[in-house]
Amino acid sequence: MKRILAAMLTSLMLMTFLPLVSQPARAGQVDFDVYSSVDPDEAAYVGETIRWIIENVYGGSGDFQYNFYVYKNGQHFSGEGWHELRYREYMFTSPGKYKVEAFIFDTVNRKAYQKFSEEITVKASVNRITKVEPLGPTSLRITWNKVPGAIEYYLLRSTDMKGWEMIRNTTSTSFSNTYLKAGTRYFYKVHYYRPGLNWCEFSPVVAGVPMAKTRITSLTSPSARRIRMTWARAAGASGYQVAMASRTNGSYKSVRIVTGGTTAIFSGVKSGSTLFFKVRPYRRVYATTYWGQYSAPRAVRVK
Repeated sequence: MKRILAAMLTSLMLMTFLPLVSQPARAGQVDFDVYSSVDPDEAAYVGETIRWIIENVYGGSGDFQYNFYVYKNGQHFSGEGWHELRYREYMFTSPGKYKVEAFIFDTVNRKAYQKFSEEITVKASVNRITKVEPLGPTSLRITWNKVPGAIEYYLLRSTDMKGWEMIRNTTSTSFSNTYLKAGTRYFYKVHYYRPGLNWCEFSPVVAGVPMAKTRITSLTSPSARRIRMTWARAAGASGYQVAMASRTNGSYKSVRIVTGGTTAIFSGVKSGSTLFFKVRPYRRVYATTYWGQYSAPRAVRVK
């Protein structure tokens, strides 16, 4: 037994003093592919964030570091240090043609390899709200542009530009926001999802104020060359704009802004003429005027 124990101890001592031997490096070039998360055959847009990814790595030691250079219109303008991530995310800030030069550094064989991605055409952003219009004293309709390839839109709302809440995700490009407070200003912004995107910037913020639609209640010519017009009050309005035309579907021009009332009197009007009027409410918030919808037109023949 003593002989066996002595033999085992001698063997362990020999193993302790043997030099460490590393794994041999794998021979051959490193090959790989670099892809973007969006289809290069489809346009991307300013404000979108995509990802370039290194895939199908073959050869080398397997102990790699990675790097990506971003090019715009053939000019290198953005790089980063070596790291262990196989991808690079980037948000497009202006239109142009973009690509990356992807690098793999074999830390064992001390060799670097590079390959370019396909080029992506980036166009100006089309993500914007086109209209916020009052539908009544407690509702607004928000309409925005269709983004090619987008499969869903996310609409956010705020009353102070600080706290935002998502009020709708939809495949449509409009939404009627109900149960609002008349005369209150609401801010909106939208962003979207397109397959392959990591993120897209929000659209510019657009605001609106819910207001009731008014109607003309009386339009008469009480005496020669005079017109008297009255209309109904509109909830949420701080004033009214009166417009006039010489034909029902003619070009209407603003002829009076009325605050604090619902009556307008016009003097010196041409006798015998027939004129058409319509009126719309507005809400003034600080330095911005928000307009409601016009009433149906009404006609009067001047004495």
